[in-house]
Amino acid sequence: MKQHRFFVDGQIEDADEVLLSDRSIVHQIVDVLRLRNGDPVILLDGTGIEFHGVIKSSIKKQLIISKERVKKISKTSEVNVHLFAALIKKDKFEWVLQKATELGVTRITPIITDRTEKLSISMDRADKIVREASEQSERADVPFLDEPISLKEALSICETIPVILHLGVPRINVTQLRETQNVAVFVGPEGGFSDRDLEQFKRKHAQVVSLGEQVLRAETANVAICSLLLLG
Repeated sequence: MKQHRFFVDGQIEDADEVLLSDRSIVHQIVDVLRLRNGDPVILLDGTGIEFHGVIKSSIKKQLIISKERVKKISKTSEVNVHLFAALIKKDKFEWVLQKATELGVTRITPIITDRTEKLSISMDRADKIVREASEQSERADVPFLDEPISLKEALSICETIPVILHLGVPRINVTQLRETQNVAVFVGPEGGFSDRDLEQFKRKHAQVVSLGEQVLRAETANVAICSLLLLG
């Protein structure tokens, strides 16, 4: 029987039982999946801990999960990728959130650049997308998701030399980038980064690279660079 995975709030590593009171999770378990007492589930707290348990009982739309074992999951990639993705159309950006999560990015920061047309996202929906993508891809953690910020603010929180995707420059050296533990990669909107954007990157001594001569859609470029960095 497939063991379904659910991210929960709070630390679960040392618990013998976990009380599930989140209505959306309880609804998913009881009404959608129709799991019953004795059925196995896996709970995750986002820190790499897998709590393998069984449904013990339900009380007033709450579930008690009894522990069978706890497992610590290691990261599948030694590279931590912080993706700074310029906002694009709603459905396309949500696809980027989903696929970047599946690939294993550590952090996602939506950014507003000179050519960005969409200036906001629903954070509740975005959080739901990355959480469900983490469950589906069997990650033991959830990438940290920031609220949208300006390019200037993004560069101020960038903790390493920025890697910028841009046309007309040398192709990315994936092997070299993967030798570093932390990579911060910036992907622009449709139309790419403007000259004013590039001036900001220049002041931060950013490394400007390309994925080749072909012109990729913004959402494709996001997934392509994450795939190269995380899957090799």
